[in-house]
Amino acid sequence: MDYYELSNSQRIPLIGYGTWRLKNKEETIEIIENAVKCGYRLFDTAFAYGNEQMIGAGLKKSGISRKEIFISGKLWNEDRGYESTIKACKKTIENLDCEYLDLYLIHWPASKAVHKDWEKINEETWKAMEYLYQEGLVKAIGVCNFKVNQLEELLKSATIIPMVNQVEMHIGQNQEEIRKYCEDKGILVEAWSPLGSGKMLKIKELEEIANKYQITIAQLCIKWCLQNGVLPLPKSKNLERMKNNLNVFDFEISSEDMKLLNEMPYLGGSGLDSETITLFG
Repeated sequence: MDYYELSNSQRIPLIGYGTWRLKNKEETIEIIENAVKCGYRLFDTAFAYGNEQMIGAGLKKSGISRKEIFISGKLWNEDRGYESTIKACKKTIENLDCEYLDLYLIHWPASKAVHKDWEKINEETWKAMEYLYQEGLVKAIGVCNFKVNQLEELLKSATIIPMVNQVEMHIGQNQEEIRKYCEDKGILVEAWSPLGSGKMLKIKELEEIANKYQITIAQLCIKWCLQNGVLPLPKSKNLERMKNNLNVFDFEISSEDMKLLNEMPYLGGSGLDSETITLFG
């Protein structure tokens, strides 16, 4: 596994393992053990997923050294604000049974669709994130689902630029505006739902392109992210598919096919959006 380098020189694996919707305790622990065996070293979780303790238990049971893994957690909406952010981070560290987090992210921005003082909420929350970073409780800090205008507003008061912005990204939803903005600011983009919540796997056009390279559609989607300079976070419970999702370094998608993939219209996905889904505002 190779690495990206964050703006603070922290190394992060090129591909991570997503843990959204892993709920069953025994199954989740086994899945995490299998993911470690397959070669995954970046594990992305969140307080809202309700599985932090399971992820921590799976990593412990795998026997892998703490130094060999990269653990990423997320702050939930109800815990925004300075003091509550610090408290929530410490709780996540406790749940995962680790001394520190390699990366801590604001799960969703406070949006103007829900909060009149959204700028202040995001500012106070980010100040707490900066404190956590400076105290060494987290090795890197970032955000999730922030649009360009929300990042611009945050940077007016930030003393540390977010190192990561995790957004929904997959073929048909290429996030070009966000990617270009983040690249200019030195912010690494991570892709949650790089397979479009499984919807990409049913697209005939993608199957035809994947067949050209003798790969799976999932491998095509993951490689597409990498060739766009983005870190994908695929998830599969199946051992063989876990392995295949990491086996993407012995082929390149041609420039012609990349252009075709980048220009594809919306093909489906989670449907979540930080501006329009008020539940996450």
